[in-house]
Amino acid sequence: MKSNHLSIFFLLIAFTVSAQTNYDSVTIRPVKLSEQIYMLKGSGGNIGVMIGKEGTLVIDNQFAPLSNKINGAVKTLDPGEIKFMINTHLHGDHSGGNENFYKMGATIVAHDQVRERMMKESFNARANRTTPPRDKEAWPAITFADKLNFHLNDEDIILHHFDAGHTDGDVIVQFKKANIVHTGDAFVRYGYPFIDISSGGGVNGFINTLDKILLLIDDNTKVIPGHGEVATKADVKKVRDHIADIRDQVAAALKKGKKIEDMAALGITDKYDAEYGKGFVKGKDFVLMVAENLKGGK
Repeated sequence: MKSNHLSIFFLLIAFTVSAQTNYDSVTIRPVKLSEQIYMLKGSGGNIGVMIGKEGTLVIDNQFAPLSNKINGAVKTLDPGEIKFMINTHLHGDHSGGNENFYKMGATIVAHDQVRERMMKESFNARANRTTPPRDKEAWPAITFADKLNFHLNDEDIILHHFDAGHTDGDVIVQFKKANIVHTGDAFVRYGYPFIDISSGGGVNGFINTLDKILLLIDDNTKVIPGHGEVATKADVKKVRDHIADIRDQVAAALKKGKKIEDMAALGITDKYDAEYGKGFVKGKDFVLMVAENLKGGK
């Protein structure tokens, strides 16, 4: 079982390393969602940007070597300085540029657990890998537990933390007037989601978070996923239902006495593999991850 879990871990590392290559060739591309709000695509998690007379707010910042390119792309939308930098969670493809944007004058905002995890050394026993603390300049200066309100540029912005899903520090950013939501990796479109158990994530929390996102949005909401193209409520609902179906099948098999190592051979994800199997987490790996997660009480 450990080898299967490790395969997922190393697939994640491979995905991250792949995303970090050839920075010189990366182009930061803006996608306009409203008069004030944009999505920026580059290499790593999708970036959200809100511009206005009271200052610029940015959501996530991809990898550190891209900070100047990202800052330059933001400046083409508005020449003002970035006032706030929100982290949707701690992973380096979303928060890798924190130190750089801190030095540019941005105030970093995140969930309490993001700061806690960035401040401390972490050890993944299964991978036998130690991650050192992030530099102090990367730590969020403003943190919250469940909900935080911003009122900026005539927009009401709500930061929500629902459940421990992708990680235990996931943040959903809601622009109420514009009817736009940035989900971070609580919702992605690259394939089977990665549930980072080592960072407090859990499959039940992942599904619960999607349920609560669905209550925030309507058929006209524009959803910025952690990765992939802008989505709709129907896209979020489909992913939620498919992941819940896989979770329920795995739970039923465990209840019948199936061992975790038997799960990969049950064909649970066969009907989804054509759509979701192109990402870095494959169907059999996802089933094993869910089984181990449920067995551990998550």
